[in-house]
Amino acid sequence: MSSQVRLALERVSKSYWRGPHETAVLKDVSLSVYAGECVAVWGQRGSGKTTLLKVAAGLEAPESGTVSFKQQSLGGMSRGALVRLLREEIGWARRTGPESDELEMLDYVALPLLKSQTLRRARRRSAAALARVGVAECSKGRWEDLTDGERTLVSIAHAMVRQPSLLVVDDPTANLDVLQREEVMGLLRTTAEQDWLGVLITVPDMPSMVHAHRIGSLSDGRLLVPSGASPGRDNVVEFPGRGRAMPG
Repeated sequence: MSSQVRLALERVSKSYWRGPHETAVLKDVSLSVYAGECVAVWGQRGSGKTTLLKVAAGLEAPESGTVSFKQQSLGGMSRGALVRLLREEIGWARRTGPESDELEMLDYVALPLLKSQTLRRARRRSAAALARVGVAECSKGRWEDLTDGERTLVSIAHAMVRQPSLLVVDDPTANLDVLQREEVMGLLRTTAEQDWLGVLITVPDMPSMVHAHRIGSLSDGRLLVPSGASPGRDNVVEFPGRGRAMPG
């Protein structure tokens, strides 16, 4: 099953300096994400979930440990190779939207394609991505006019339009009602299975985790998973304190 590993973190640690004090955000974290599965990590606000995703996506480097994509270490890549990887193989779903308030969502979703494709083709693929996540009607809309649910789905379309091998999504269910959460989590699970890509997400509460193939809890910088978890198997949600280290 090693050939199906999209992402592997091995004993990763990361700290930040806040004034004169150093705060450890990730402590000896190990995690693997396989093709065809959706892995969800739960943690309280400030637990380091976003840092975990940034390190996993190659946007930040760990202080120790290794991050590998398709069995190739990100730390051993040249800057150019890493930029190409982030542009072509890893989809990062941003929650902040476009920098320009005047940009229509059709063009916003098409932006990642413009360096390699014509505007016409990029817009065609953008329209298909928006339709796939169920918000085709938002193509002419602007970010400020969208609901929270629509923004989440547009962000996922923006990350998926390049057809990446790994999709990384930060708190996609935040600020959504129960039905919207069901829709988003169901979409991410189905996308992982149908497109044979790895999906790593963070969630703000435990009920949002039930659609994931595997689940974990981030607390005090350490990543835990309920006992009995293994790649490719659905999990029963247990209290995080009863878990063990997530397998790499």
